Amino acid sequence: MNATFHFSSAKEISVEFLETIKTAYKEKSISITIEEDIYVPLWQKEEVLKQKLFIQNNPDSLLDFDLTIDQLEKDLASEG
Repeated sequence: MNATFHFSSAKEISVEFLETIKTAYKEKSISITIEEDIYVPLWQKEEVLKQKLFIQNNPDSLLDFDLTIDQLEKDLASEG
């Protein structure tokens, strides 16, 4: 069974809530995962969407990371 509880802060987790969890799961094994919500400003989301659209319209503008690193290594080796 999976259950997810969302809180706006750790301050919202009451002793009563913890006792309820203990009562509900008693001797069963449980896992608690804490994920910190990350706030992404609207302007940043808009920029990412602009970049996504640009890439969709200009796929040749992308670099292949492995090829770029290989070329950089070759360039540096030839200079040394």
